Amino acid sequence: MRRVEKHTSSVASYRFLPQGRVPKFHPGQFLHLALDEYSPDRQWPESRVFSIASSPSERSRELAVTLSVKGRFTERIFQTLEEGAECWLKLPYGHFLFPPERHLVLIAGGVGITPYLSLLKQMLEEKSEQAVSLCYGVRSSEHYLFGELLDRCEAELPNFEKTVYCEDGSLPCNQGGLDIDAIHAAAPQNSLFYLSGPPVMITVFKNRLRDLGVEPECIRVDDWE
Repeated sequence: MRRVEKHTSSVASYRFLPQGRVPKFHPGQFLHLALDEYSPDRQWPESRVFSIASSPSERSRELAVTLSVKGRFTERIFQTLEEGAECWLKLPYGHFLFPPERHLVLIAGGVGITPYLSLLKQMLEEKSEQAVSLCYGVRSSEHYLFGELLDRCEAELPNFEKTVYCEDGSLPCNQGGLDIDAIHAAAPQNSLFYLSGPPVMITVFKNRLRDLGVEPECIRVDDWE
């Protein structure tokens, strides 16, 4: 473990120093994290899945995840995984992928922003001109994560824009929760809509997008509970 950053009393980011070869992965994919000791002659121990928050180009130097405490296992990670400790990672998995030729509307509720971090870091490295709209909803200012990265995206990526919603009004942005009708109205035709966040949000937004005429194949879901 290279670094632990606790953002709130229940949200933390972890940066792992790989001890062996790390397979190639794509932005949007996830890994399995196990705390108990593992060897190839044993069954894989209890684990949970987390979106990979580092760029694919960083994989030999660092793997990063961010988690929110949601149960016994994530509470154990939050309380016991410290700098210098070891854990076991297995990757890559998942098909929450981002085609380069389409306008992407990335909708994130809270820690649901994490599947997009790898993409944004890669776009900065490549000086990408792809059109990306990030719509990010948080409960309060302390839950607004990775602001420095998002500021860089706004400054350096010509076709990146972000819209932030804050439920308690403690940020200078849109007050209240994410507005899926407004997000849809602002999106160009033929956009791909990505949903990441609490399951209730995902269900409501997916159904609403379909009601608004978005084809099912244009809605991509990362259900991280």
